[in-house]
Order: sequence, then structure tokens, then C-alpha cells
Amino acid sequence: MTDQRSGGLPPQVPTIAAPPSFVERRRALRRTEDRVANQEKLLLARALDVLASDAPAEERLAGLLRLLARTVGARRAAVVADGVERRAAVAVDPGEDPIEAEELAAWLDAHGPRSRARRAAAGRAPISFIVGASGADASPAAALVEDGPLESPGDEEASAVAARPVRHFAMLPIPTAGEVALGFEFARPVGDAVLAERLPPTMARHAAVALALVTNQLAVERELASLRARDAERTTFVSTVAHELRTPLTGLRGYLELILGGQVLDPEIERDFLERSRSIVSSMGDLVGDLLELSRLESGTVNLEVGPFSIAEAGSQVAANLLPIAIDRGIRLTTSLPPRLRVATGDRRRVEQILTNLAANALKFTPAGGNVEIEGVVHGVVATFVVRDDGEGIPADERSRIFERFQRMADHERVSGTGLGLPIARDLARQMNADLDVASVTGAGSAFILVLPGPADVDPEIIQASLAQAIDREEVELEERIVRRAIESAGQDGANGDEADLPGVRRAGAGRLRALPSIGPNHQRPA
Repeated sequence: MTDQRSGGLPPQVPTIAAPPSFVERRRALRRTEDRVANQEKLLLARALDVLASDAPAEERLAGLLRLLARTVGARRAAVVADGVERRAAVAVDPGEDPIEAEELAAWLDAHGPRSRARRAAAGRAPISFIVGASGADASPAAALVEDGPLESPGDEEASAVAARPVRHFAMLPIPTAGEVALGFEFARPVGDAVLAERLPPTMARHAAVALALVTNQLAVERELASLRARDAERTTFVSTVAHELRTPLTGLRGYLELILGGQVLDPEIERDFLERSRSIVSSMGDLVGDLLELSRLESGTVNLEVGPFSIAEAGSQVAANLLPIAIDRGIRLTTSLPPRLRVATGDRRRVEQILTNLAANALKFTPAGGNVEIEGVVHGVVATFVVRDDGEGIPADERSRIFERFQRMADHERVSGTGLGLPIARDLARQMNADLDVASVTGAGSAFILVLPGPADVDPEIIQASLAQAIDREEVELEERIVRRAIESAGQDGANGDEADLPGVRRAGAGRLRALPSIGPNHQRPA
């Protein structure tokens, strides 16, 4: 009987379990040729055991790197290869500090085979830390390199590695595998000739084949995990969108059926139902617009016109557009902006879109009589917009969730919104080499911070450092606001020196600011 394939699936084949791990019983070999041939046999047998084990691909890769390290008598092994992207990988034990492993991988990347032009164009290769089980709890894949020393000239070297008085690196290119190189860490210097003797070309080629098999499988596993995560996210997203659309549609249909069925006799009530129906249609239109914007962001089809623009003009335009809403709600909307010649780099229309979203949210969640402020300031090589409110603030465990799709705080359900504004705002910011985050203290208010490049583009690290500093400054200000409110509510007069706790808060905040790194040669903190 022939097994028929269905639906384009691969054929079903017999399931073959991996045999027991190879155990070498011979202890002594007289001739050098026999010793080399036996080493090759040992490497092949144990590499096949690693590949055939049922451990995850990452753990098998760690097992292969440990096997190669023991074969040459080294403490650690790493590999670097050029492909679509040059990458390096090094094995680390669970709980081990990866700094030493990173030094080996970085050294191997710097000294590995690569033309000077490609080195200048590609820069430093990303490093993957491959974590595999070791010790008593080692999996079969990792345990293969722990079950007794291999017969190599470097056996006495391995025992000296434990003390690690000095660390020495050595490299072994594998020309037959392309631009691939192995790197090793030793306790004492090991020359190229000695290393080539411990891992001859034939054995190095076998090692490259085993590494190619396991790295390809690791890439497949990573791709499958990514696809599964995206599929789960898509399922959740579709379900949430369906719920967000179905709920207002149910209310809209109810209003229209009552009106069309002649059950609403009072013209005022009928008009109220029609106004509510229009509001529902408007909110659904906003939701569809946000969904389209998200789709463009994910597909990379958002058109950005990045260039320098006036910080003052952008902030003033946003405030002017929202001023009628602020007046209607009895909220004081203010701006604090630099001279018009101070510029930031980005898409001005998109920056105004982000600020409008942030300020509109602040107006929604600030009570009547409260304050909302839009501030723009230049700190060295970066520009910062801050939208402050004095609402109830955001609990610490909610601050990261508010940037997720359709995530809204439990006590904000009464306020209209799609739950997509903040995710879109952050994605837009990051498309412009900017970033967005929030500082908040419960009971004091929130400050949403948008950091952009200043007159010229800057490194992402500078953006992140500046954002961290801005968050710290705003949290100090919010903590001081709590103290001032407590003093005012107690009826104390701050002018008579009753704000004794405020200097302590300021000193703590200043210490936190000093602990942060400088973000540029011209960086100045505001007074």
C-alpha cells in the first residue's frame, strides 16, 4: 500500500529514535596517524550525537561549541560567519556573566576573515549568546562534552584553564566553509600551527558541516516561533477589532430600529437618538482610520517628510487647534516654547499629529479647573516636547501597557477612545528616529515625553539617554507637586518656610539626574 500525500504536506516517514551516546573505550594509540584518525572519529561520533538529540536547536549549538572547545583544550569557543548578515555566536552557561564570552566573540569578529571594504561597510557583527544546559543537570546534547576528556594534545591545557590567570584568544578560519572562523579562549598563548594541529582541516570541515546543520535548524525554529507569535497576535487583534466594531454597531442598530419602528414619539428624544447615532458613526470612523494607520506603519508605507522644523511653530499650532476644547471643558491650556529659530528634525505634520493625540488625551483625563501644558525645549543635540497634565496619574504597572494596542486603563472606560492613539504615536515617533514615553506619579499627574533629533540626526543611543533623563526630571517635578498639594490641603503657608520637605525631594532628584550619563558634548540641563 502506497502512502498518499494530501494537501501538499510532506510525506510521512518512519520515526527513528537517536541511539545511545557514543562512548570511546580505547585509551591508548601508538601511531600519530591512528591518533588523528581516532580524534576525527570521536569528533564525528559526538557531533552526530549532539545533532541527533531531542534538545532544542540552541542547546545543540551550545553543545557543539563546547565540544569544539574541549577538542582543542580551550575554555570557550565562538563562531562568526558572513551570510545575508554577518553574525557571531558564543556559548554561555546558564547564569554566567556574558561579558567574557562577549569579549571573545567581539575579538573574533574583529580578526575574522573579511575584506577591509566589507568590514567598513558592515561594522560590528551582532553577537548571539547561546545558552545551553551544563553540569549535573545537562541535557544529552550538552553532556556529551562533559563525559571525559578527548585524546587531544591540549588536555593538560584544559585543567589549567580553571584558574584563568590570563586569557588568550586564537582563531581558526575554515576556508572550505566560506568566510567562517572559529575562535577559542585559552589560559596561555596558543599559536596558529598548534591550533591547526589540534583541529586539522578535515576535522574543521566536519565541525563546519555540523554547525551549518544546527544553525539552519535554529533559524527555522526562530522563524517558526516568530510566525506563531505573529499568528497569535493577529488572532487577538482580529478578535479585538471585531469586538470594538460590534459593540457600537449594536447600539446604532438599536437607536435606528426604535426610530424606524415609530416607537419614538417625542421629537427631542428622537433628535437625541440621532445625535448618539452620529457620535457612534464618528467613533467607528476614527477606529477605521486608526486601523489603516497601523496597517501603513506595519507595512512600512508611511510617507515621512523628515526635515528641520520650528519647535515653537509646531507646538503653537497644536495648542491653537485644541484651545476651543480646553475652554469648553474649563481647563487651562498653556505653552512653554523656545524661540522660533530653535528646530527639531522630523516630519512636522506627524509630530503635530503625535502632540495633538497626547494633548487631547490630557484634556480628556484632566478635571475641570486643571492645567495642561505643552512644552518644547532643546537639550544639546536633541529636542524634547513634554505634554503635562495634573490628572490622577498612571499606576506604575500600567505605564508600559498603555502603549499596547486596545489597552485602556480600567477607570478610563467612560472616556471615548479607540485604544490605538498611543501605539500609533510611539510607532510614528520611532519611524522618525525619535521615541515616546511617559513619566507619571499617581495622584500628581502625567508627562508624556517626545524626544527628537535636534538640528541634525543623532544616534539612537543619545535619544534613549535623553529620554531617560527627561523621565527622571519629570518624575521629580511630579513628586514635588504631591508635596505642594499636601501642604496646600493642610492649609500651610509655603511662604513661611513650611515646605521643608521640598528641598529633600529636590536633592534626591538631583542625585538621580547626576547618576545618568551625559547625552552629548553640548548637553545642558535646564535650570
